Amino acid sequence: MIQIITQAIGLANVSVYLGYGAIVCFCVFGTLASMATFKDSGVVYWAFHYLPYVLIGLSMPISLYHLFILGRYRIIQKGILKMILVVGMGLLAFALAMAIKGWAVAFYMSLFLAMIAWFGMPFLFRVNLKKFLNFLNSPTDEADENENENKK
Repeated sequence: MIQIITQAIGLANVSVYLGYGAIVCFCVFGTLASMATFKDSGVVYWAFHYLPYVLIGLSMPISLYHLFILGRYRIIQKGILKMILVVGMGLLAFALAMAIKGWAVAFYMSLFLAMIAWFGMPFLFRVNLKKFLNFLNSPTDEADENENENKK
């Protein structure tokens, strides 16, 4: 189990770095897109508008894996995990509904909210996985051992 949790923490770190990469891309390419030199560049426009979504989208399967691990080993209460999943998937479904209706502005605004929800998940999952790993690696307290001997 320790190996699974350690691997999950490593994946959580990858997911966090993907989120940081999305922020950096948004800032860098947004700055470049506002400059007169690059205002007609299709690559800069694409990178500014879509690359952050792609990077967060790559972290979604990792977050779903973390939801499974956290629920499987009961690290976080099932109700909290369900709420996290409902919010993330609900916002994505709402964005999809806006895309189907053809409401571009509402689609991008709702997609942005969904990406914010999915962006925050790896941070929450990483903290909980690290605390659980610390719990698994902690030595048994001598007071607990003495208490168990006294009960016999």
